[in-house]
Amino acid sequence: MSGAQEQLSFAQTRALMRSDFERLVGWYGGGSLPQRVFWYFQPNYQALFFYRLYRWLFVKGWKNSARLLFLYSLYATGVEISPTTSIGAACLLEHAFGIILCGRIGARCSFAGQCGTGGGIGEGDIGGGPGLPVVGDDVRFGPKALVLGPIRIGSRVAIGASAIVTVEVPDDSEVLPLPSKIIRVKMGRAESAP
Repeated sequence: MSGAQEQLSFAQTRALMRSDFERLVGWYGGGSLPQRVFWYFQPNYQALFFYRLYRWLFVKGWKNSARLLFLYSLYATGVEISPTTSIGAACLLEHAFGIILCGRIGARCSFAGQCGTGGGIGEGDIGGGPGLPVVGDDVRFGPKALVLGPIRIGSRVAIGASAIVTVEVPDDSEVLPLPSKIIRVKMGRAESAP
């Protein structure tokens, strides 16, 4: 659904910001007022805060203002979330740097560092935008995990570290990359473990 077709009030935007922040506080295990103020200014929350603002601007038709705030957020936080991206409530960026998000993302999704969603593989629009994925609710992305192309990722899916997903994934699944090879270092030379 394009930004022009979606309805998004500022009250809904504030509610989404609160849900993101409360999810972050819960992830840290709660905290005192000084801790909450500290977490509020961390890049992982600030990236979502600015995203919610420029997404609202984009949906309202103020696209140039949205793009300007998007650029500021990108430079300030190291997180790239396109203004065309739709993200559900209670999103969590565990480690902000290097996250890139495009498409349609459900509620309560978690993203570790240097992971993301995007296009570039295949064409068509399945609801996330041209060539972009649709991600269900309660999906967890491990570090450096990528979902690419016009595919659907079901709800309650765990995508392991460094996995590159280019095919549809059903609900309640786990996606892992190829297993790593264990190397032992013995007397200065590397040997493959059995």
